[in-house]
Amino acid sequence: MAGEITLQQLMQTPVITKVVSRIKTPLSLFQNFFGMSPGGAASQNVSGRHLGWDIFDKTRLIAEGRAPGTGPATVQRKSVGHVSAVAYRAHEKITLLHEEIFRTRPLGQQFGVVDLNGQNYINNQIGYLTQRFRNSREFMISRMLRGGFGVLQTGESWVPVEKGAGTFDVDYNIPSTHLSKLDMGTGSDIIGTSWDNAAAPIIGDVLAVNKAFERLHGRPLRHIFINSTMFANLLANTELKNVGGTAYRIFDSLSARQMKSEEGIPDSGFDVVFRGLPLQTFHVYDGVLNVNQNTDSDTVANTSLFIPDNNAIFLPEPSNDWVGWINASEYVKENVMDAGRQVFGFHSWSTNTIDPAGIELKMLDNGLPVLYVPKCVAYGTCVF
Repeated sequence: MAGEITLQQLMQTPVITKVVSRIKTPLSLFQNFFGMSPGGAASQNVSGRHLGWDIFDKTRLIAEGRAPGTGPATVQRKSVGHVSAVAYRAHEKITLLHEEIFRTRPLGQQFGVVDLNGQNYINNQIGYLTQRFRNSREFMISRMLRGGFGVLQTGESWVPVEKGAGTFDVDYNIPSTHLSKLDMGTGSDIIGTSWDNAAAPIIGDVLAVNKAFERLHGRPLRHIFINSTMFANLLANTELKNVGGTAYRIFDSLSARQMKSEEGIPDSGFDVVFRGLPLQTFHVYDGVLNVNQNTDSDTVANTSLFIPDNNAIFLPEPSNDWVGWINASEYVKENVMDAGRQVFGFHSWSTNTIDPAGIELKMLDNGLPVLYVPKCVAYGTCVF
């Protein structure tokens, strides 16, 4: 293609100022929020790739009374449920030939500086491959909050895609009443007026979702994820202005999230608590990933918002009693002399190759975000 140069030409450019990336490293907001990063607090290890959990609900029933001198009433045993799943297995490698990276200059440094073993170049490729795995986790967690995701089979590869766009779907069984305008078992839509209407009863809608959460599972509504387009609608809302007091700003607090990319670039998002809704935190996030394509293209046209313009995600406080990440396992032999060992979740290693001489960087991640209580999530269409 026009404009392309060989690796050797790239490494021998005479005047170099730095290494630059035209996009910042994507953040891992949802992994951090839920504690689902590798080694995170919400992670649990299981042996093998098949996983499951039992369901034994608490009760809201009232004990029966009996007349004096009579025996006890007979109560049916509490039913027990079970959910089964299979972990997603991500496995990739990059092959680097010593012929291509031997005695080349380190990325970002001047011609004449020699990296005998190409370690600088290898480290950059390790970072690139690691980010792909981090992005994979972030995608699955974010789509779990929207009901699920698809997996597209292309040859021997299984590519995570949007729900409905793959060979099969991973469905988290979020009730249909917890999607769209949020009926949530009330018999009518909670989101009855589009939130881009300044007269929308947003406070009443949020309180209605909180009320439904109490009835359905007992965990209070504490977090609402939106993007900046939806945030602009909230700023224009008459009810939020009036309840918060017209002499004051509409929000009680607005703070930048203390998250930075690997390059040190701050998160563009922020957290907001409105004066009219002091118990709920709105997380404003405009993050994107490339979805539904299996190329090396990072063009803007391929990006997909984690939180679409018209939607909001309503959640209780994160807790591993209703959501978590399960690390599955498999046996890995890192070289021909290795006896093999069981590794859980994310794992990386390298393998030397011959004819031609080189190195293979390999990474593996067995795991799945799990939603133990699907009714804890409400994915609402708030602008329509």
